Amino acid sequence: MEESSSSSSMQSKYKGVRKRRWGKWVSEIRLPNSRERIWLGSYDTPEKAARAFDAALFCLRGSGANFNFPQNPPVIAGGQNMSRTEIREAAARFANAEEEEEMIVEEQESELVSVLPTVGSGNFASDFGLFPGFDDDELYPTLNDNCDCSVYLWNF
Repeated sequence: MEESSSSSSMQSKYKGVRKRRWGKWVSEIRLPNSRERIWLGSYDTPEKAARAFDAALFCLRGSGANFNFPQNPPVIAGGQNMSRTEIREAAARFANAEEEEEMIVEEQESELVSVLPTVGSGNFASDFGLFPGFDDDELYPTLNDNCDCSVYLWNF
């Protein structure tokens, strides 16, 4: 009884993916009409391992295959004519591509935010004291006080 619960925790809901005892998710695929397999690698998440399987499946069976993620099928140029090593490399690239795209989007968003001004209230003139006298009547004399106000206008 314990073996079946142990083996079910090692299984994945994705085709071509299983979990190692130490927690890594691995992926491999069988060659068509053969008992031989192509090792696709170890991954941190079952989704990455499943994406690697999908890429290899595309290379071996084409775009009409039954993918783990049919809403996001792989498109790999020259996929039908690849060697085992090339299939393994394409699978690893495709598995990690989504993570790289997310990192690029996050970088672009942070760059955009850093370009925007973040000074005070957004009223630059009052933040830098360019128009004194509007809020501080007693600190600065007005024109009616018969004084030279140009001294107070640009006091940087």
